[in-house]
Amino acid sequence: MRSVVARAVAPLRLLSLLFVVSFGHGATAQPDAPYKGKSITLFAGQPPGGGIDLEMRLVAQFYGKHIPGNPGMVARNMPGAGGLVLGNHLYSIAKPDGLTLGMPGRSGFVLAPIISAADTQYDLRKFTWIGSSASSNFVLWMRRQSNIGSFDDLKQAKRPIVIAGSGSTTSNSIIPEVLAKYEGMPIKVVRGYPGIADAVLAVERGEADGVMCQRASLRPDMLASGALVPILQFFNVEPGVPLMQNLVVDPRQKPLLELLSSPQKLGLAVVAPPGVPGALARTLREAYLRMVTTGEYRDEAAKRGFDVGEPNSGEAIADYVSNILMRFPAETIAEYRAYVERR
Repeated sequence: MRSVVARAVAPLRLLSLLFVVSFGHGATAQPDAPYKGKSITLFAGQPPGGGIDLEMRLVAQFYGKHIPGNPGMVARNMPGAGGLVLGNHLYSIAKPDGLTLGMPGRSGFVLAPIISAADTQYDLRKFTWIGSSASSNFVLWMRRQSNIGSFDDLKQAKRPIVIAGSGSTTSNSIIPEVLAKYEGMPIKVVRGYPGIADAVLAVERGEADGVMCQRASLRPDMLASGALVPILQFFNVEPGVPLMQNLVVDPRQKPLLELLSSPQKLGLAVVAPPGVPGALARTLREAYLRMVTTGEYRDEAAKRGFDVGEPNSGEAIADYVSNILMRFPAETIAEYRAYVERR
């Protein structure tokens, strides 16, 4: 899948990738002194077992050998509040020495500062964005036993359809609520699951009818057996599954869904604290882009069900955050805030 962020900032991203190509074909390598004999700690902003944790561990497996000096990689978790706990740590506590990186997550981490959520202590524009492997597809999956096999089935359901959600700022909770409000669907969202892995488990146990998440958050056997059926998606990845933006009709929800889909456009990004020195930031960004474009990484990522497409460079993400994400209309942000504050 082509990077959605890249469409808005293609020249910047292209320059970054061209540098990576030249770096890998004879350009003078950067000195390895900053990382020789050292280790980088890479955090996930969600508990173990979910898609964010698993992708973080995949990055930790390959990243170090693409960084000059070949540092060790230590994989750790810092869950809480949909990625806000890790975001706050990276912003205010972690040193900008290139030895602490994080993959806080998507919706909660990215969208909370848009509405100045009380627990948010960071400015997205000031992070050192390293990159993401691709924009992420977000899919509404329904349990086969729910007998909801299509968007029409969902609209015509005669009983409340329970969707498992996590934090109050997360798109997996709010997007189904938007569909219920504007499309009149009989959806009931149960918020509060600690992470997406817990929400998926709730669907598997029959506590909920469905969940909105990326494919990698589901076990391969759940997909192979047809236990979960995709009925809506943000990007054209799942064959034959309709795009959400083509099905919604109320004009008031389109900008709101655009805002809610912005974390998926960014993808699951690797983030460093603000103030990482320029040369060190370039080293990390170039190494990350080298890694995610290798066949070794892409084959393993595809096998595990992660997004594999055109990567977003750190510069492109930073540009998107500053010039698009942080400039949504006030009325759209106010409506998003109303969903977040709903109890």
